[in-house]
Amino acid sequence: MNEAPPTVKSVGDRASPTLDLLDVLDKCLMACVAVVMFGMMAVTFIDVLGRYVFNAPIPGGFELIQFMMPLAMFGALPVITRAEEHIVISVMSGLLRERGARIQRFFVLVGCIVVNIGVTYLMWQQGTELAEGGQRSGFLEWSFAPPAFLISVLSAFTVLIITLMLVLHVFWPSDQVADGNKDAI
Repeated sequence: MNEAPPTVKSVGDRASPTLDLLDVLDKCLMACVAVVMFGMMAVTFIDVLGRYVFNAPIPGGFELIQFMMPLAMFGALPVITRAEEHIVISVMSGLLRERGARIQRFFVLVGCIVVNIGVTYLMWQQGTELAEGGQRSGFLEWSFAPPAFLISVLSAFTVLIITLMLVLHVFWPSDQVADGNKDAI
């Protein structure tokens, strides 16, 4: 059997404990996202089954989904950002060579940082307003503030990841940026 040798992620010639920590954080976040996604699937299935077969939907089922959906999206955002598995439209990829691709990547990363800082700030403000106003969901009467704060924290974590990607891109650029391979962490 031909098994590929295990690869060691490294920065320079040394293995990096930071990368190991990021891998553990990725796995923890994705486990949480998987639990939330399974919960959404289970609530939807049971709610539809209850509604159409037994004429008894889950009380507050829509609100449960409403709370879980943004947690699934923003929980996966740092992991997807780090792995650079976003949906991309490569309009100019064939036109740009090494230097142009590096410049484009720099501005894309800076733009992503700015946008995610905005999301972080606005969601924190939203959470504060929801907490001060005592905003609660209709049936379950859960506060809307904690999910807003959690989204803000996850977005801030994404800002840190993108900033690290920018630092790597500027100071230790990959030779293959023009080919589509990035300076991944």
